[in-house]
Amino acid sequence: MRAKTVIASATLLFAALSMTPSVANAALSECNSNNMCLWGNNDFAWLIGERAHGSTTFTNLTGDRNDEMDSWANRSATYDGCMAGDSNGGGDKQGMARASNDNNVSPLNSDEVSSFRTRNGC
Repeated sequence: MRAKTVIASATLLFAALSMTPSVANAALSECNSNNMCLWGNNDFAWLIGERAHGSTTFTNLTGDRNDEMDSWANRSATYDGCMAGDSNGGGDKQGMARASNDNNVSPLNSDEVSSFRTRNGC
């Protein structure tokens, strides 16, 4: 009787784990060449913004993506980018040097980006 209970429990556990959605592996490679990208978690998890390099216009992050940036990448070898704490480029600024990335921004800069541009730095 005990063996049947153990087998049944193991079967139920396996079934529950099989139905749990998997989380995609986070990766810097999600950010395409010549783009600048923002992620909502450390270590390039949960891509919240991606833009081609070369735009001087600030683009706003909206909804649950606003004020969530914890890692970023600038895959442009040509342009420096800029992230801003407020919409339309207002507020505190953080630079994104060309050909660089940060997988875990300082706690002082975490979860505060509302807009970004991909040219002319800050």
